[in-house]
Amino acid sequence: MTAITLTTDFGTADGYVGSMKGVIAAIESRATIHDLTHQIPAQDVNAAAYALYRAVPYWPPGTVHCVVIDPGVGSRRRAIAARAERDQYLVGPDSGVFTLFCPPFSDSEPEAVELTDTRWWRDPGATSSTFHGRDIFAPVAAHLARMLQEGSADLSVFGPAARDLRCFDLPTPVEERDGGYRGEVLHVDHFGNAVTNLPERWVAHAGGAAVVEAGGKSMPVVRTYSDVAVGELCAVVGSTGWLEVACRDDSAASRLGLAPGQPVVLKAAPRG
Repeated sequence: MTAITLTTDFGTADGYVGSMKGVIAAIESRATIHDLTHQIPAQDVNAAAYALYRAVPYWPPGTVHCVVIDPGVGSRRRAIAARAERDQYLVGPDSGVFTLFCPPFSDSEPEAVELTDTRWWRDPGATSSTFHGRDIFAPVAAHLARMLQEGSADLSVFGPAARDLRCFDLPTPVEERDGGYRGEVLHVDHFGNAVTNLPERWVAHAGGAAVVEAGGKSMPVVRTYSDVAVGELCAVVGSTGWLEVACRDDSAASRLGLAPGQPVVLKAAPRG
């Protein structure tokens, strides 16, 4: 059975997710529907991109990921379907939510099409200008899952090729003259860990006694949270391969006032 995942900023209280699941089930009842998350902050494209980046690579090839974080719903923004690396299929708005599946984070551009052929929509004559998740993305995801279940998936049936997917800007970390590296916070997760744009390989370059400066504090780079005492600040390489500022059993973001865009410096420990 083909799996379909759902990622939205809808929450679960208002029935929006349920209506999407109903549309999918009516078109392709064999598909299994899974919730990645519905707790993305409202219209937070960046947070959705990071959530997808963490989860999508671990699903079986041929999974369809339907994503609705759509601040431009009803506008001229494109609706797209794409095939990313490892045959992961993405359906959603061209809002930037698929940034981390495009170069330089992948080796090639995903194959993508614009969802202009209305025969794959729920009801072309009654498409809501405020709920493309129900009326466009869910039905396309279901039809795509059916095609995959039957052994083929030709994205071109949904519409013309879509190039240059919209991507949000990711700041580039820089190497400083003293051998340190200056980056910044990209995202704060549910635990209050501040994910930075400093990659694991730079942590290795800084050496085993590296330290991080953020929010006016200095902290060690450690392998795991348990390497420091409860309540102490530290920096670790997270599961996605980026350096994170953390606080054991507490929120580093709250303790240090960290938010996206704030500077983080990685350097070798001073010799003393």
